Amino acid sequence: SKRPSGYVESLTIYIGLLLASMISALCDWFKEKQFSRLSDDHKSQRVTVYRGYYGTVDEIKVEDLVVGDIVDLKPGDRVPADCILTDHEMNMRVDQSMYFTDENGKLAEKEPSTRLPDGSDNHLENPDPFLFTGTNIMTGQGRAVVVAVGRNTLKQRGQSDKDLVIKERQTELEKTLVEISE
Repeated sequence: SKRPSGYVESLTIYIGLLLASMISALCDWFKEKQFSRLSDDHKSQRVTVYRGYYGTVDEIKVEDLVVGDIVDLKPGDRVPADCILTDHEMNMRVDQSMYFTDENGKLAEKEPSTRLPDGSDNHLENPDPFLFTGTNIMTGQGRAVVVAVGRNTLKQRGQSDKDLVIKERQTELEKTLVEISE
């Protein structure tokens, strides 16, 4: 007698596919829930700001920051927005490795222009005043002016440190002169 094995095989394949898709959906749901919780933790972070004509001190949520706020930064803080340092200790160290890595994920070497002729670091004489969202203050403290928040930050725009370099563009006149000279 023949047994209907074709039905059994197709039924087990359907059950396997259904089980795999359910597990995948459940994993995605857990990941989304974790991301939401992490996002809420970041949004609930509070920061000390100086606002107004008299520089009144207030502690606000990171999501309430606006461009022009002056934030107080100290060791252990996460930089809440893209900022420019205005008042700081010369020994302030910030871990910005998430922005300054090469294609292999290794920390990029400093530009030769930041090194002195003897090979030492020129950072103490000419500190980098730019701080980017999500980086951590390792040592030192200071104040910084918020220059970009939300979608306008370097992190949200998905840009890298190479995008910060200003590239010269040829004007139409220069392009025409190059074409004529060739």
